[in-house]
Amino acid sequence: MCFRFPLVLLLSVLAGPVFGQGAAGACPAKLEIEQVLNQLNSYRAQAQVCGQQPFVTAEPLRWEARLEQAAQGHANELAQGDQLKHLGSSGRNLRERLRATGYLAFRVGENLAAGQESWDEALQTWIVSAKHCENIMQVDFRDVALACASGPGKYGRYWVLNLGRSVQD
Repeated sequence: MCFRFPLVLLLSVLAGPVFGQGAAGACPAKLEIEQVLNQLNSYRAQAQVCGQQPFVTAEPLRWEARLEQAAQGHANELAQGDQLKHLGSSGRNLRERLRATGYLAFRVGENLAAGQESWDEALQTWIVSAKHCENIMQVDFRDVALACASGPGKYGRYWVLNLGRSVQD
């Protein structure tokens, strides 16, 4: 088995169930939304220190289908291009990708990861990274979605966590 070193990036302030192909090395066929929400909300329910920045507890997040649509599309692009970056291949940033789904954002954030074999590994990567942890703990965020896509490249799996608060909130 080939071990991959995780690679993570963050864009702090920009703007499904998660499906994959189901083959060996592919993303899980289905990630349980409830499991993702429970883990994120349990983390947010406790005061945290991200890097050296203390964070108070944050309200629970809710799953948002439009964030999921944008996350899955971006994860697919990352896997197809064997790259990890916040700017899409079409040049669209997170805010533009969300707008295309009908989600008008007041505030958004995006955590990316590549190479992790599971949702648990991706989450652990993010909570030990100051900037990713800050995104997860932002009290302004109300909505969340996670996506995973598989590709034949060096990382295999690409994870996208979109967080946001719409202008309607």
